[in-house]
Amino acid sequence: MCDAGALIEVMKSLYQKGLITVLSGNASVRCGKGFLITPSGVPKNKISELAFVDLNTLGWSGPKPSIEYRMHAEIYKNTDAGAVVHAHNPKAVLAARLGAELDPEQYVETKYAMKRIAFVPELEAGSSELAEAVGEASRRADVVILKGHGAVAWGRDPYDALNKLEALEYLAELSILELSFNRPSRERT
Repeated sequence: MCDAGALIEVMKSLYQKGLITVLSGNASVRCGKGFLITPSGVPKNKISELAFVDLNTLGWSGPKPSIEYRMHAEIYKNTDAGAVVHAHNPKAVLAARLGAELDPEQYVETKYAMKRIAFVPELEAGSSELAEAVGEASRRADVVILKGHGAVAWGRDPYDALNKLEALEYLAELSILELSFNRPSRERT
């Protein structure tokens, strides 16, 4: 696997689609006994080198890894993921806050992109608590919404994980629209 080029392309795509800011979000790809992950503090459109994290020791080589490296490690330990992508999907975060139903089975575009969505509470970014909560959630879902923060998806490769995050944003947008149409308007009351 170890496709560093695909990882870099996915990060640029997330930035271009408005799913991350230039310094937020991260992605990784399984590589032997560890994984390659995007570096911390590097603009996503300027990534040229990735960090390698050993899955057993969590030690790393290369540039300093994203602060979410523990979250990625927990997903790899709990799944057969080939890649993990974390973004800050604005519509998905809002839909979760509004309590919108986010069921992938509702639409063809999402039904075939992802299996299940799980939620974890608001926890500090980069914390071991967040990593553990996401690791646990990844056992039952391939997309996890981090309340008040973003979303993380895992898949066979970076493009599969990216597709899940894009499908999640599509589902969130439709769910928010549905909520707005189902709420009584002030003019009608």
